[in-house]
Amino acid sequence: MATSKGAAVGVLAVGALLAWSGLAGKKVTVALRDLISGKSPKSAPGTPITPVTDSQLSGSGVFGGSGLTGISASIGGGSISATAIAKKNQAIAAPMATLYGWGPGTSNWESLLKLWTQESGWNNHAANPSGAYGIAQALGHGPTNAYPAGPANPPISSATAQIAWGLQYIKDRYGNPNAAWAHETANDWY
Repeated sequence: MATSKGAAVGVLAVGALLAWSGLAGKKVTVALRDLISGKSPKSAPGTPITPVTDSQLSGSGVFGGSGLTGISASIGGGSISATAIAKKNQAIAAPMATLYGWGPGTSNWESLLKLWTQESGWNNHAANPSGAYGIAQALGHGPTNAYPAGPANPPISSATAQIAWGLQYIKDRYGNPNAAWAHETANDWY
């Protein structure tokens, strides 16, 4: 079972590296060399990610007040908790958000953490009755349309694809996560 989990982590790491290199406009080998040497695509404070906890996920409005505590997903024959899913997806998002200047250690990162915790608990399989789906809770214009499943495209459940779409959506619609979070708190949607 450890081999399956290790393989899943390896696949996630490769996906994050591919997304990072693509968003940074770098060859994968250059992005890998930069990552190994500790360079980031933009200079950002080296503050670690502040992950969500099960208690923070409890009572999330998206899930009708039941929160995400106790929810798990099967990976390689085992299961992982909602907190582990959130941490994994936040780790994928950190270098991608840094490309926008919103990485860990910024107020925009804190707003992004709050926004997507409230919307989906950072679960790339989250869905609600309105049809909104994924980490960013795209509705009708999201990953299904931006990333139609096919040989050259990731599946819509791809956390990396959802994060890339969600970050661009926030930039285009609100300018930054602080403004998106302000809209979310005022209107219960963004």
